[in-house]
Amino acid sequence: MTPKPTLLVTGGTGRMGKELLPMLTDFEVLAPGRSELDLLNPQSIRAYVAQHRFDVVLHLAAYTDVAKAEKEQELCYQTNVLAVRHLAQATRNAARFVHISTDYVFDGERGNYQEDEVVNPSNQYSLSKALGEEAARAHPGHLIVRTSFKMAPWPYPRAFSDQYTSADHVDVIARELLLLLQNLHRVPEDLRTLHVGTERKSIFDLAKQRTPAVTPMSRLEAPVHIPPDVSLNTERWEALKASWM
Repeated sequence: MTPKPTLLVTGGTGRMGKELLPMLTDFEVLAPGRSELDLLNPQSIRAYVAQHRFDVVLHLAAYTDVAKAEKEQELCYQTNVLAVRHLAQATRNAARFVHISTDYVFDGERGNYQEDEVVNPSNQYSLSKALGEEAARAHPGHLIVRTSFKMAPWPYPRAFSDQYTSADHVDVIARELLLLLQNLHRVPEDLRTLHVGTERKSIFDLAKQRTPAVTPMSRLEAPVHIPPDVSLNTERWEALKASWM
C-alpha cells in the first residue's frame, strides 16, 4: 500500500482550518498549535521543521482583520510577511508549499482579475498579503492560491451590497481546496498562481443565501477602504478541474 503523503497545516484552528482538517483523510496531517510551532519565532519554525518530515505545506495561518490591520501594522506584517518568509525558507525540502492568499491583493477597480495581472493593494491588510506572496516565492515548489471565504451563517446584521467577489462560504471553498490538495501532483510545476472561487456576486447576495435576515449596507460605511470589485477570473482553476475528471 502506498503511504499517505504527509501534510503540514498551519492555522489549523482558524476558520478554514477547522473546516478543512476533518476532510484531509488522504493525508497524514501535522497541524501543530502555537506551543509547538510559533510562526512569529524563526527559531521555533526551524526547530519544528528539523524534527518532522512532510511532503507538502499548506499555509493557512494569517492575520485577517482588515480594519484592525490599519492600527496593528507591525503584527500584521510579522504574521503575513515575515512568518511566510521564514516558513518558506525553512521548508524548502518539502515538494510543495501551498500558500493561501487573497483577492484583496487587487485594488478592486474592475474585477475579473487573472492570475498574471499586477497586484495593487489598497490597504494595510492587502499590502501585507501581497508582500506575503513574494515571501512564499522563496520556496522552489510554491503555489500561491488566491481565494476568499466567509462564515455561514453570516455573523453580522448587514453585508456590503456594493462590493463584488468570487468568495463563497467556507465549506464551499474548503471542498475546492481539498480537491486541489488531492490532485496537487497533477498541477503543472510551472503553474505558480491559481485563483479559486465561484461566480461573481455581491457580499450581500452571498450572505443572504444562508442568512435571509441580513440587510444591505454600503462599503463606504466601513472604517477602512474596501475595494469595490475583487472578483477573480477562475478559468484556470475550472480548466484544471475539468482535466481531472
